[in-house]
Amino acid sequence: MAPQARAALIVGLSLLLVGCDLLTPPAVREYQSFEIGWEGWQKGSDVPQDPNTNRPVAWSIELSTAQAKAGYGSARFFLDGRQDSGTIWLAKLFTVPKGRPLIVNLSFYLWSPERSDTLRAHVVAYAGALMPVEEAEFTHREPADKTKGWRRYQFTMPVSFTEGELWVALGISVAWETLLEYFVDEIRVEVR
Repeated sequence: MAPQARAALIVGLSLLLVGCDLLTPPAVREYQSFEIGWEGWQKGSDVPQDPNTNRPVAWSIELSTAQAKAGYGSARFFLDGRQDSGTIWLAKLFTVPKGRPLIVNLSFYLWSPERSDTLRAHVVAYAGALMPVEEAEFTHREPADKTKGWRRYQFTMPVSFTEGELWVALGISVAWETLLEYFVDEIRVEVR
């Protein structure tokens, strides 16, 4: 076989194999819009002590009807960021194929009360075999105040190996000493 024909055959077969993977249905597909409740999403935090009270700074993640991208509900995130530190999140455990690399596509809408050139907070994401417990685990991040109102955020996260369980999480992380309030809606998780 001529070298050019062999190269064309290799390229063609490679594209075919890549295409097959893209055509394979995802192992997990999840949609959450917060009209029914939490549906398995769990709250988590890594926040500092308030030096005035010697207690963790105030934070909450609650169901809300104050803002909604779709339907009538969303998740309201509140975090007292005046100590210039802290991350709060929602996380969910998924059953996935064992022992192979995975690609996690996570997208959601975040409502910001303002557009700001000052970095007040990061939108953060995580995917891994263990439930996240600290801010440093959220290595995927983007500025939170790019737009006033609703903005879609999307993260693609490779996971090298699991034993059949995968945690996916999203949240906000303090970047500036201020009170933070955001709303999250229309979470989509797809695992391939």
